[in-house]
Amino acid sequence: MNIYNHSKEKLTLANELIYEIKVKEAMSKNLLFFNENATFREIQLALKEKKISGVPVIDAKKNLVGIVSIDDIITAFDKNYVDNKISDYMTRNVITIPKNFSVISAINRLEKFKVGRLPVTESSKSRKVAGIITLSDILNRLLVVVHSIAEEVEEREAKNTQISKNLIREIAKKPLQFEVKGDDFDNAGRAASITKKYFQNLGISKDIIRRIAIVCYEAEMNICLHSLGGNITIKLDGNNIAICAYDKGPGIADVKLALKPGFTTASEKIRALGFGAGMGLPNIKRCSDNLEIKSCLKAGTILKAKINLGEGNEAI
Repeated sequence: MNIYNHSKEKLTLANELIYEIKVKEAMSKNLLFFNENATFREIQLALKEKKISGVPVIDAKKNLVGIVSIDDIITAFDKNYVDNKISDYMTRNVITIPKNFSVISAINRLEKFKVGRLPVTESSKSRKVAGIITLSDILNRLLVVVHSIAEEVEEREAKNTQISKNLIREIAKKPLQFEVKGDDFDNAGRAASITKKYFQNLGISKDIIRRIAIVCYEAEMNICLHSLGGNITIKLDGNNIAICAYDKGPGIADVKLALKPGFTTASEKIRALGFGAGMGLPNIKRCSDNLEIKSCLKAGTILKAKINLGEGNEAI
């Protein structure tokens, strides 16, 4: 099985990890050893009991001198020397891997030399065995690391979501409020700009923020352009952001007509300033999930727009 020769798109993380994970992190440390005086039958019984397929052979100083695999035992049975000592038959030219090497090196050696396991040595110059590593050991370690990374990401996202929800709760306690003066073009758009930055810090999606900003801006400009002044309040209403704009002024004679794109009652002065295209209320309607407008001539207008926060914020 080649674990790094698949689609790069699917295995990007695994490809990165096999260069980062060390052999010592993935190897098996609970080892079974034999010396050269052991027989194939003794080893065969041990492999059967421990459910493993090979063991390293060490000398009196615990240095690696050979290895015996299940294939060697099968050959011993076939050639009728299963009760002989392994010293004359075992593989002495053993391929090893130092414990500080990355697992990509171990994978390369397993594939290059067509072996099922690699004894792990303390260093490149040492023959002392620190463990054994197989492809299964590497895959198991990869799964553990990937699972750990996934848990960290999930925990971080949950924390960020909680922060966002906590901040949004602050809106419910203390709504954003702005006073808007009539004909105050120097500060026109200030409330919308502050509101946009405020919601950006809450981690709300860009699409929702864009809609909130447009509604705030158009409502603010309507107060500035067409009234004697008023105020805007932004607050949490259930799972919605509610924007309420109140102004003192002439009021709207026909709300239904005012909602049609291009309809305007703007004066020549306002048009000369580049405003009054008749798109303010239509834009507010387009960006709102719910819109109510109550207007009384010579008294003023109350505009209430709601924008739903969408799925994932129901518990706020």
